[in-house]
Amino acid sequence: MRNVFIITTFFISLTTICKICPAQTSIQPSSQMAAANELFNAQKWSEAADAYEQVLKSENSNGVAWSNLGSARYWLKQYQPAADAFEKSVAISASGFTMYNLACVYSLLGQKDKAIEWLTKTVDDPKMILPAVNFNDPDLAAIKDDARFKALAERVDRKIHPCKFSDESKQFDFWVGEWDVYNPQGRKTGTSIIQSIAGGCGVLENWTDGFGGSGKSINFYDPTGHKWYQYWVGQNNAPARYAGTYRDGALRYIGEPSVVNGKKIVPRLTFFNIDANTVRQFAESSNDDGKTWTPVYDFKYVRKTQNK
Repeated sequence: MRNVFIITTFFISLTTICKICPAQTSIQPSSQMAAANELFNAQKWSEAADAYEQVLKSENSNGVAWSNLGSARYWLKQYQPAADAFEKSVAISASGFTMYNLACVYSLLGQKDKAIEWLTKTVDDPKMILPAVNFNDPDLAAIKDDARFKALAERVDRKIHPCKFSDESKQFDFWVGEWDVYNPQGRKTGTSIIQSIAGGCGVLENWTDGFGGSGKSINFYDPTGHKWYQYWVGQNNAPARYAGTYRDGALRYIGEPSVVNGKKIVPRLTFFNIDANTVRQFAESSNDDGKTWTPVYDFKYVRKTQNK
């Protein structure tokens, strides 16, 4: 579980091992409840459990007291009483965090079906912070090989990291890596470090030319418009924006036009996936609305591991 918590009046006070915590409460606790909370914060589990038992004699509908009683029982390794207390808390106030705790204690008790049931309810809770659900929690070891557990873990992973499961979002992964960059004459013109960022939802370019100039671009696939976008900025303060698609083994961008000497100039930028260790970046421009194109530069990216 490793996610024990205590709710006090206006803030959440965590133990040093807390991993996930529920929402705050603004209810003023009774003096008896406040005293129990202090014992809990001090990690005096046995005394805290006894104190919450006393609180619940007069505050039987106090869901926070039931939840914290369950946590205290958990740390005392009294897993069945912990489960009983957590169930009382959930019946009063359905918290995804307490549901998760129930999954953990039932796993520790070897009650696999109940553990899966409560883990499923945790994931189904619309208010649950899904990244807080720890599928590597050792308390869940008894169910980690269960097909239902694996299905839940993948389901959460798909919600948290959708781009990992999107073929379109992976189309530009061929550019990810560390590269030496050469012109058509074979002269090195710079280096670039290309990173996958934001859980695979973006590709970040870190460019350095042979004279020390630098620039960055962020590239991402927008599933709404079914397009790739690149936003580039260099130290010359000449930002550029592109949109395009991946087809025929290349990511093909068309840039926003600019006006140079009274003429509209449209840029085009194409990244060819030559092989696992080679990428071609070809830049062109058009001053006749795309009827003809003039080369601007033609770069060959060679993966650095190939140059060692």
